[in-house]
Amino acid sequence: MRRTDRQICDFEKIKELLDGCDTIRLGFVDGDVPYVVPLSFGYETLDGAFVFYVHGAKVGRRHTLAASGKPVCVEADVCLGFIEVDGRDQTADYRSFIGTGTIETVEGAEAIHGLELLCAHCGFDSMNCSQTVVNATCVEKITVRDYCAKQRLCR
Repeated sequence: MRRTDRQICDFEKIKELLDGCDTIRLGFVDGDVPYVVPLSFGYETLDGAFVFYVHGAKVGRRHTLAASGKPVCVEADVCLGFIEVDGRDQTADYRSFIGTGTIETVEGAEAIHGLELLCAHCGFDSMNCSQTVVNATCVEKITVRDYCAKQRLCR
């Protein structure tokens, strides 16, 4: 990280950042082309890692890339507003997270757990999906151990 003075090192502060995000961007390498997908998510922390859960169709480009076994990139950010500095320069107040990890499809109890975390993160008290919907949904777990977070706060 170039600007270490903006680095967020406190694990709890990074969790607060992620709690304030409604979307992650999941990046794949597709041959010579990057491919990024915005996704709703839920997450938990395990042994210093961030474990994200996402869901989607069981077919399609994202699903195929996730099944490739290649590392993925996760990005999340919160823009807190744009401001003028010193009466003329403009900048943004923000917090951001970026990391790399692995992605795998999960099923059964772990898929239900992931969907429950996702629904909770999206503001629902519980997951009320029918078994038919759960069966038609691909749930993926992204484990991120290599990450950094930063912020710029002028206010």
